[in-house]
Amino acid sequence: MNSLRKNTQNSPPDIIIDTNTLFSALYNPDGNEAHLLELADRGRCYIHLLDYVLDEIEAVFDRKGIDFDLVTDLLDTYNHLYLSELEDLRPDEVKLARQNIDDASDRPIFIFAYRRISRDGNVFFISGDQGFFDEEVVQLLDGRVLTTREMIEKIEER
Repeated sequence: MNSLRKNTQNSPPDIIIDTNTLFSALYNPDGNEAHLLELADRGRCYIHLLDYVLDEIEAVFDRKGIDFDLVTDLLDTYNHLYLSELEDLRPDEVKLARQNIDDASDRPIFIFAYRRISRDGNVFFISGDQGFFDEEVVQLLDGRVLTTREMIEKIEER
């Protein structure tokens, strides 16, 4: 349905968030990342989580002895939060990720963001990881890599 949008300037943006952003939202309920979840809950944006991000968060919570079901129960209370899978990896995508993303654990989220941004002008990728702000990576993602604060400002000016 997103590809049928005529006027993306007035449509709520689709936002892909990485593991660090989600973890920050869960860990600090008063921070910008939690505010982004609240904006999604009010329909001001749509947040897309790669299932891999939840897997990474679950591993962190397991190491700390915290019940991950609490996280999924909390996330289920939010509107406009969508879980996606990364399917059918192509060799060219894997090569591009290897060439541009040093941290192997960040490559799936890069590929997911790259695919979505290439198809839709109203998709943004939110990260606090400096590797995603490398000039070449930003260019590959069409300049749509933002910090949480930058995205909130963009949403609030719409």
